[in-house]
Amino acid sequence: MRRVIAVVFAVALGGCAEKLPEAHVMPLVGAERNFGREVAELGVVDGFTRNLAPDAVLLRPEPQPATQALASPAGFSLTWEPAYAEIAASGDLGFTTGPYQAHQRDSGEVKHGHYVSVWRKEGERWRLVVDGGSAHPPPLNLPDRFTHAPAREPVTSPDRAAELKSLRAAEDGLIAGVTAEGGRALLAAAAPDLRWFPPGSFPVTGANAVQTALLARSDVLTYTRRGDGVSAAGDLGYVYGEATRTIKPNVPAERGGYLRLWRRDEAGRWQLALDLTITEPRTQAALDKHDSKHDAKHQP
Repeated sequence: MRRVIAVVFAVALGGCAEKLPEAHVMPLVGAERNFGREVAELGVVDGFTRNLAPDAVLLRPEPQPATQALASPAGFSLTWEPAYAEIAASGDLGFTTGPYQAHQRDSGEVKHGHYVSVWRKEGERWRLVVDGGSAHPPPLNLPDRFTHAPAREPVTSPDRAAELKSLRAAEDGLIAGVTAEGGRALLAAAAPDLRWFPPGSFPVTGANAVQTALLARSDVLTYTRRGDGVSAAGDLGYVYGEATRTIKPNVPAERGGYLRLWRRDEAGRWQLALDLTITEPRTQAALDKHDSKHDAKHQP
């Protein structure tokens, strides 16, 4: 009798485990955490290489093919933990984000920030497609508590090419809006839970909080789309590209990259779920190179 009860109890526990609200994202979260373990054990270059998709892109800070970005040994070690995860209804595309620490080997300095990783499922394994991180001052509060987007009904879009074309139109419309009216254009496209990672600042979550944070910013940003992808369900997509940031007039613009995650709402409209922009001041060598090209171009 005890054995029967034990079997029934085990089956009940198994049924509960399958119904946990975060069960649909845990394979993706597991892939992210395994990625972190491999980077800790093997180092940045080898750890990343074991998890990359063939077409993977890293924002360093401008978008680069991952093989190019990892061509040189890293002078730092990385640790991170996913704090949010979201996955498409088709189960083939998802992303995670959370806090990271970069430990500089030479100086011992520890830099803080938040990362964003986009993953694509290839066969039975998740592969990293796009990865970037936004640095900010050390956090003053406790680490982020893990949350996730709810599961969606499994579906497959009948026309993936049309979904990608629609995603690009939404992105290009946002870029045009930012060019015309600045960061306020984000609000017109924003999902209610928009995650916004402005360059050099702490992340902000929620469209209302983003609206308030934008009041304190006067930098000017520009974007150029370079790559994208969409889930088989046509409900989740990503876009990445190049970005520039001008802080003050007559100051050379910072250069870098950006990554955006888009999801369809219940009405079928694309909404901005996450916006990450990374820029860095240009080095003196880069400025000198630019000036020499400018002078040569304008010589009589």
